[in-house]
Amino acid sequence: MVTRKKKTSRLDNSAEFAAFIDRIKADGIQATPAQVRKLKTKLKQMESYQPKIGVLGKTGVGKSSLCNALFGQRTAKVSNVKACTRSPQEMLVNLTPDGAGMTLVDVPGVGESEERDIEYQELYERLIPELDLVLWVLKGDDRAFSVDQRFYQEVVLPVVGKREIIFVVNQVDKIAPFREWDVAAAEPGKRQALNIKKKVADVGSKFKSKRGKTPTVVAVSADERYGLVDLVNTIVDRLPDAKKFGFAREVRDEHVSPKAELKAKRGIWNELKVMARDILVDHAPVLIKALVEWIIKSLPGALKAVR
Repeated sequence: MVTRKKKTSRLDNSAEFAAFIDRIKADGIQATPAQVRKLKTKLKQMESYQPKIGVLGKTGVGKSSLCNALFGQRTAKVSNVKACTRSPQEMLVNLTPDGAGMTLVDVPGVGESEERDIEYQELYERLIPELDLVLWVLKGDDRAFSVDQRFYQEVVLPVVGKREIIFVVNQVDKIAPFREWDVAAAEPGKRQALNIKKKVADVGSKFKSKRGKTPTVVAVSADERYGLVDLVNTIVDRLPDAKKFGFAREVRDEHVSPKAELKAKRGIWNELKVMARDILVDHAPVLIKALVEWIIKSLPGALKAVR
């Protein structure tokens, strides 16, 4: 395993934490030394939070290749000959010395056969509610998504709840006219870029939510390392605050934009701030007693009226 130095590998537990305590004090939240120590412990725990991301899609769309491109190592078997993801492969990506990591669940593809689709349906219904986020990978040069649409409507939508689904159109370098692809710049030509935009719009129209909301669709090419920064930005944006940092920490440096890094760190501080507000609960009995005494002393007439 290659050790990578990441800007998002840890939070500054001294200067940033001290600034955080000053901010919550400014909001009127006073923490005792014991509570500050408790918040520090919570912060260390949140640094190690592991988002659980499911990667769905038909066989051959490049699910495993996409994961490998994002995380810089072979996180799953990749085969161009046959379907290789027969059962959920739950991997702890880039396990660090302190035990932190990100759980990535690469699940079987749909559309291999009717028999396997029935078998996988039960699997998806059990697995999806356990996920923080779903990436649904489609192949850029596919002309029809009927199999994916059926699974999306019949299996995924009924159980996905409020979880975000990001549709990833992979292998967009194969979209016509594919000869326009600029290999040196790793980007599409003008006409190809226009067709990629049309494909993204088409996917958005085909996979709307129950309420008719157009989903988030990102165009990428895992092999050409195209669009991965946009995908990481989108994932960080959609993950729960407590899980943003854990994801950004594991992605290859070149795919983590300053925007994504900042949002990941803000997410963990926002989550800690919510926890900090809970310390008021410790003071609640004292506050309630003082409030009652004040009411009895100041508003006896009001109390008599209530009685």
